[in-house]
Amino acid sequence: MIARFRSASVLATLPASAGAGLQSALDPHSPVASEITAITWLLFGGATAIFVLVMALTAYSMSAPERAGRVLGHRRAIIIGGLAFPVALLSALLIHTLKVAGDIAAPPEPPALRVEVVGEQFWWRVNYLTDAGYVDVATANEIHLPAGRPVEFRLRTVDVIHSFWMPNLAGKIDMIPGHVTTLSIRPDRPGVWRGQCAEYCGAQHANMAFLVVVETPEDFDAWLAAQRLPARPPAAYLERLR
Repeated sequence: MIARFRSASVLATLPASAGAGLQSALDPHSPVASEITAITWLLFGGATAIFVLVMALTAYSMSAPERAGRVLGHRRAIIIGGLAFPVALLSALLIHTLKVAGDIAAPPEPPALRVEVVGEQFWWRVNYLTDAGYVDVATANEIHLPAGRPVEFRLRTVDVIHSFWMPNLAGKIDMIPGHVTTLSIRPDRPGVWRGQCAEYCGAQHANMAFLVVVETPEDFDAWLAAQRLPARPPAAYLERLR
């Protein structure tokens, strides 16, 4: 059954403790996002350490040019500092990043929920799938997820390239015409976060934003059951019938 689209504000219906989270990749709320954030801080820290080292060597060279020329211009210093160090550092970062990327691409547990998200100019169609792959409930520009349960997203587009991005919950993944890509996450707590299209897709690209509403499993099950009910006529329509 295709559920009705809710007109009430999501933020108004959530508990005050849930709140609306800032859209930030540095505030992770899933294991996948935490892995990505850890890599980010590792790169930031490494870049900062290298910057400080280079500035220190620059200051040393300016304060004692003759002595610095003898020390830093030595063949061994050039081989170690200019060749061995960057090769070893970049290789270690590459190996670590590939390992983390492999762990993200191959989730350790089967999904408890499958959600199909279809990018369209300029909105998001969200289909909650049954075990057989049929559409159970459909919404637009709003994704509800249960906290603590693994979720698999099936992502596709019906027109141009879009990029699906939930900074607090996962990294960006492109939606290519004619292809279906998958993304697995497990939100760790209830809350509301903002997502968006991260690939310019036309004149109204800036309007391609959506909300990710993470609820307790019990609240999510209740929401899903309510969405399966037939749509109720608007109150104004019922008033006119009286």
